[in-house]
Amino acid sequence: MKQKLSLIFFIFLFIFHSSTYIVGAQDLNILIVEITDTIDQSSVEILKESIREAENQNSQAIIILLDTPGGGLKQTFDIADLIQNSKVPVIGYVYPSGSAAWSAGTFILMSAHIAVMTNHTIIGSCQPVEVTFEGTRVVNESKTINALVEWIQERANMYGRNKTLAKEFITINRNVNATLAKEYGVIEYVSESVEQLLNDIDGVNVTTSIGNVILNTKDAKQIIYTPSFSIQFLKIISNPVLTSLLMMLGIFALIFGISSPGFGAEVFGVIAILISLVGTGFAISELSIIFIIIGCLLFIIEIFATPGFGIIGIGGIICLVLGSIFLIPTFSTREWVISMDWINDLIIILLVASVLFAAFFGFLLYKVIQIRKKKKAVGIFVGENAETIDRITPDGPGYVRFKGEYWQAKSDNIIEPGTKVVISKKDGSVLIVKSKE
Repeated sequence: MKQKLSLIFFIFLFIFHSSTYIVGAQDLNILIVEITDTIDQSSVEILKESIREAENQNSQAIIILLDTPGGGLKQTFDIADLIQNSKVPVIGYVYPSGSAAWSAGTFILMSAHIAVMTNHTIIGSCQPVEVTFEGTRVVNESKTINALVEWIQERANMYGRNKTLAKEFITINRNVNATLAKEYGVIEYVSESVEQLLNDIDGVNVTTSIGNVILNTKDAKQIIYTPSFSIQFLKIISNPVLTSLLMMLGIFALIFGISSPGFGAEVFGVIAILISLVGTGFAISELSIIFIIIGCLLFIIEIFATPGFGIIGIGGIICLVLGSIFLIPTFSTREWVISMDWINDLIIILLVASVLFAAFFGFLLYKVIQIRKKKKAVGIFVGENAETIDRITPDGPGYVRFKGEYWQAKSDNIIEPGTKVVISKKDGSVLIVKSKE
């Protein structure tokens, strides 16, 4: 009897173990995360949130789909640290075809546990560039270059990748496509699709923060990660184009609101500036602050101290336009690594937008100043000529025509219709007139 009970017990354990294995196999999944556009704080938050979700879902791996011109260096290093400390393997995948992971994107790819590209994609262009009065130029300062080279080579060495090519991404702005990247050993796979990638990495041994993990991805379910609303909002306001435009629009609106209160422009201006500051993380270049302050001072002088709208106001507009250009994330602080083409496009966009903003608000300010220069309405009637329409008597008022408008009028004398009169006083909406001598 005991033998029969033991047999039943072992059969039950076997069935339970098998069913658990089957459920586990059915629950196999990988989390797919998109990191596109510029690398900013929202990118860091996206990866933080996706790692938590992957751990909750017991995901086999996180696949980061990369398509970016680059971005913040601090944020890039934060992402690299998140990957290194992740319990879940992280695969960097430059996808889809035609995409590129330039500059900061290449740093992230080199930090991934497994680096993958699809055909007709590009990585590289990691040499920092900066914006100067002469235009954009590459940075060759040894202190900056050596630090970045050491960092990327250490990541390449960590995952057994080509340190020499990793160095050339920075020192000579090297670019490679998927075929060359695989041939030179800076990536592990070239996969045409996510499905092929899952087959390629199935059974691969990956070292994470908790030790070696063998990937089981061949039949894994694909879960598409969707950022929370707060991160989506942060992503929108972190866009360098939008933050720069919001800053300039907010400044112009604030100046207009101060010069002509009552329309709510100053409220909109303050809100736009605050949103811009949140989006930039307060990372505004010193030059932009100087130009913006000078521009604001010139506008205030033009509005409140000098008549008309002349050279001082024009100077204020020029300073604000220059300030908008220097709102672009510059590289004098070496905090951004991004492609030069992206910077040049951004300069053009901001320059055109700033000129349009300046022209619009300059026109509004000009109209405000013109209105302020007009004579006050009170007193302009006295001494002016009018013509009676009705017969006016001391007991019976009538109407007069004054500058094409009909006004009710009174007089101490009798005045016949069609008589030329002089306005001697204005009592509310009634004119006091008398006959011309």
